[in-house]
Amino acid sequence: MPVPSLEKGEVDHREFDESRDDWHGDIDHGFDPAFVKHTRRKIDWRLIPVLGAVYSISLIDRNNLSFARAANNLQMMKDLQMTTANNGYGEFSISGIASLVFFIPYILLEVPSQMGLRKYGVRHWLGAAVVAWGIVTIGMGFVKNRHGLAGLRALLGVFEAVLFPGGSFLISCWYPRHEMAQRMSWFYSTSIAVTGFAAILSWCMSHLDLKGGLRGWSWIFVIWGLVTVVVGAVAWVFLVDFPDKATFITEEQRHWVKTRINRDRGDAVADKITWPKFFRYAGDLKIWLFAYIFMGTTLGAYQIAFFLPAILASMGFTNMEIQLLVCPVYVWAVVPAMISARLSDRFRVRGPVLLANNVCLVIGATIFWKLPLTQKGARLFGVFLAFGGITALIPMIVSWSQTSVRRQSKRGFSSALVVAFGGVGGILASVAFMEREAKAGYPTGMTLSIALQSSNVVGILGLMAWFKYQNGRADRGVVVLEESESFRYQL
Repeated sequence: MPVPSLEKGEVDHREFDESRDDWHGDIDHGFDPAFVKHTRRKIDWRLIPVLGAVYSISLIDRNNLSFARAANNLQMMKDLQMTTANNGYGEFSISGIASLVFFIPYILLEVPSQMGLRKYGVRHWLGAAVVAWGIVTIGMGFVKNRHGLAGLRALLGVFEAVLFPGGSFLISCWYPRHEMAQRMSWFYSTSIAVTGFAAILSWCMSHLDLKGGLRGWSWIFVIWGLVTVVVGAVAWVFLVDFPDKATFITEEQRHWVKTRINRDRGDAVADKITWPKFFRYAGDLKIWLFAYIFMGTTLGAYQIAFFLPAILASMGFTNMEIQLLVCPVYVWAVVPAMISARLSDRFRVRGPVLLANNVCLVIGATIFWKLPLTQKGARLFGVFLAFGGITALIPMIVSWSQTSVRRQSKRGFSSALVVAFGGVGGILASVAFMEREAKAGYPTGMTLSIALQSSNVVGILGLMAWFKYQNGRADRGVVVLEESESFRYQL
């Protein structure tokens, strides 16, 4: 797998801090341990909770279509004529189409949307996007037909395209490589837990049915949209910018952040993306393999997010049981995600931890799909096992891809491309999990999902083997990886 490298001697030293010469492998060398601990904690508490809150509401607004769909005995399906028969969309229900159209602008705008982060600043760019999609979500509560719902879902994808790659890239600019996985996992997995509680809250909102002339499903969109606008306004004030622009840290703390980033990988200084860089980065095949692995994993995530209520119904649970069971599944998923991230960062290994969680995903999905309906407990165990694996995998794939490249422009490109392929996974989920197959347990969607996730095992092993081979060549002085003589891939 060819990757960008330089011939021996052609190394770019412009971004390296002069303190690299005497740090002896300890990126915090020369700084007081108490100062290091205090500053790291200060950054953690200011950066991660706000990003987590914003991404939590992002996931809720992205997935509240399934909550609204299930409300009041599928009343939305009746009001908007969203059945498979005579809806103008062939065999697919409009709920599947509405899920699909979200991802078209979401995918197309992932890479371009990241250019605004530096130009307008993180607070203004991300804060405005959150407020905008909150307004769009409110509008969904007042649609009168299926076409209006699909149009607003597409507009939602336009604004949400900014967040996940932008948040992941921002985290990577603040932390060295061996601290990324835990921060990425906190950013992502806490959002997953909040989404689990959102299922119960949405069920409560559905009991406002016919209050103020709105149906229960309408209230779900309106209330969550209002919450989003409030969260966006708060984020506009408190979101953290890049280290070179952040105002909540002192100059000494800024120097510490930049020094350890330079010692770790030498790219604390921002560099602009240019067309030559864009095409060079696009030729790095390892980024595309990360994107493929992310696509297969997010297909599993969307199968749970969009269809967990229907999957649980097909397992024989009542509507009340479904609402209560969704929350524990999402909350539980934080546990394997954080354990996996901590182990990965502590021992600086990526591939083996991903392999373990990928196996859990495949086994869990097979259990809840193939066992008979009468075995509720075993099938629910499969749901927990699969979703725990998914929740651990998603942030770790993103963090591994970020630790495998250098230069801020390349990490921004990598983050956007990898997350864009997550949107492709969403499209596959929307198409493959067909409404007409719900009672049969979605055989087409489940077969595709398990097949892709099984192929991810080969992809992860391939990356590990290639990185080990390239590290060996770099140790022998044959190649320079990522334009740095000291850079080595983490396996």
